[in-house]
Amino acid sequence: MISQKRKVIIVGAGMAGISATRKIYGQDGFDVKVLEASSRAGGRTHTTTVDGVPIELGATYIHGTKKNVIFDLGKKFGLISGKGKREAEWEEYTLSALLTNGESVPSDIVLKCYDKFSDLLDDIEPDASARSWASQYEDTYTYLANEYPKSLEKEKTTRKVLKEPYCNSLFEVFLHLQSVVEGEEDCKGVSILCPYVDLGGDPDAKFDDGYSYGFLVNKLLEDLPKDMILYGREVVSINTESNPTMVKCKNGDQFEADHVIVTVSLGVLKRRCLDENLLPNESSMFVPPLPVEKLKAIHSLGFGNIAKIVFQFDQEFTSKCKFKPLMILWRPEDKDDPVIKKKFPWVTSLFTVERISNSNFYETWFHGCTVAQVESATKEEIVEGLCYILEKVLKHPIPKPIDVHMHNWSSDPLFGGCYMVDLTTANTQINMSALEEPLTNNRVLFAGEATNQAHFATVHGAYLSGIREADRLIKICTS
Repeated sequence: MISQKRKVIIVGAGMAGISATRKIYGQDGFDVKVLEASSRAGGRTHTTTVDGVPIELGATYIHGTKKNVIFDLGKKFGLISGKGKREAEWEEYTLSALLTNGESVPSDIVLKCYDKFSDLLDDIEPDASARSWASQYEDTYTYLANEYPKSLEKEKTTRKVLKEPYCNSLFEVFLHLQSVVEGEEDCKGVSILCPYVDLGGDPDAKFDDGYSYGFLVNKLLEDLPKDMILYGREVVSINTESNPTMVKCKNGDQFEADHVIVTVSLGVLKRRCLDENLLPNESSMFVPPLPVEKLKAIHSLGFGNIAKIVFQFDQEFTSKCKFKPLMILWRPEDKDDPVIKKKFPWVTSLFTVERISNSNFYETWFHGCTVAQVESATKEEIVEGLCYILEKVLKHPIPKPIDVHMHNWSSDPLFGGCYMVDLTTANTQINMSALEEPLTNNRVLFAGEATNQAHFATVHGAYLSGIREADRLIKICTS
């Protein structure tokens, strides 16, 4: 049994920090404080409500509905009805696929081609049969670029697409969709076989209309004392040379701790632990510096760049809108449009625009190097770029969006990107194990999606990692 209460500091109130806090708070013998750098909980889940509509500026999907802790919590709290995507719903799925000169591409052809593309991804699930042949390809991009045309050849309907001028443009859209999933530009350098474990069920489930990750975060916090999470406390130093460990915040606050659970993003670790990323007025987050193996892991593991933009239109435009969603197929000559090249080059990476259910909001995604261009653009520039290309594609004027909603994840120093990416150069499993390894006789522990080998880059992966480290700590302290 624990003879006296152990002081536990949890760094970060994202999903990993919340789950660890909930687990430890339910145990006797612990005094828990959470230090959150921002003014809100949730981390890379970030919901804002506009005109009564919850808008996800961060994590949007629930990846898998079978034995998924996030899906189960959503059902428990009445935020998810429990109905996954049915095959019939997919068969009724419609979209508008338009070339950048306004010409239409039949949606049934697009969906058949996308099925071929998706089948290729299914074919490389990490098993022995996949490994026997997929290793001939350098990365996911080279695999898809080589196998996709071969896949189209196998069926008469899709074989015809190979002769169409939009064939490469269609592949470009599909590659964009997968690049957003992977978090890496064009899937280049992304490992073709990774340790991620698919939970099964609907891979892109969402909360029911009217609910969001923000509702789930609030529900998870209800059982915790209001003063347990201290906001505006960015941790700048975790010193294990002192005993107990001393945790120092940017605002000058200091806290003693017997144990610290660090749940910050891999992006923050890259910024605050690697010498080449430290600013002149910064020092390493850890005193003494992290062991070589952990620094190597932080350096080697990939961390992606994703930008999500939500456009708010007026209701009149929404009621007249003829697409849900719109898929934009870029002709090479339209990418050379002098207006686009001069004023908003990021627009050439605009491939999809989709309406958020039952609302006057539309969302789109960007990845890779384009993210920096988008995040540095003003709202006015983003609106102008969107209207310019949509009017070219739709062949009629559209009203300007009345607002633009986004969070600059990559340029936000509290995150530094979106989620971990399994790169071919990362030696991912070994380095993730090194990242997870506790320090100094379990005085400092590490959680977060980038420490979960089976479920990285997901909310449930982050949540489970927090429970894992809480269980580790409880076991240590009660044995």
